Amino acid sequence: MAFSEATKLAVKRKAHFHCCLCHALSVEIHHIVPQAEGGADTEDNAAPLCPSCHETYGANPEKRKFIREARDFWYELCAKRYASDSSKLEEVANLIGDKASKADLDKGIDKIMAMLREVQNRPGESSSNKAKEIQSIAGNIANTQFGGVSVGRHCKNCGTSIGLLVGDTGRCPNCGKPW
Repeated sequence: MAFSEATKLAVKRKAHFHCCLCHALSVEIHHIVPQAEGGADTEDNAAPLCPSCHETYGANPEKRKFIREARDFWYELCAKRYASDSSKLEEVANLIGDKASKADLDKGIDKIMAMLREVQNRPGESSSNKAKEIQSIAGNIANTQFGGVSVGRHCKNCGTSIGLLVGDTGRCPNCGKPW
C-alpha cells in the first residue's frame, strides 16, 4: 500500500513543497522505513524528498535517522517562517493605538473649514483683513501636531478643492490624479 493522497499533501504542506534535505521544489514522499520492512503509510514515516535526494539517500538504511532529523528540523523552519510574532503585533497596535482615526481627522477638517467659511462670509470686513486672518488660521494649522498638513489644495484636473489634507499622497482624493 502507498501513502494516501491526504498524507502526501499534508507532508508536502508541512515542508512548503520543498525537499527536507536540499530544499529543492517538486518533492516525492519517501518511506523512511520501507513498506517491505514494515514501514507504515503514516506522516511519521514520511519524508519530503526531491527525486535526486530520494535516489541518493532513500535506499540507504544508514541514512534513516538523518532523513528523519532533517525532516523534523525542516518542518520546524517552515512552521516558523510564516508564524506571526505576537510581540510585533502588540508593538504595531501600541504605535497606532493613540493616533487619530479617519473620523477624528474628518471632524477636524470640518471644524477648520467652518472657521475659514465664517471668516470668508463675515459681512462688512475688508477682503485684505479676511485674507490675513485666513492665512493666520492656515499658518496655525500647519504648525500643529498634524505635521505634514497641506492647506488649500486645489486639483487642476477635476477642480476639487480640499481645505486640509492630512497625509497628503500627492493625488486628488476625488479623481486620483496627481495634484
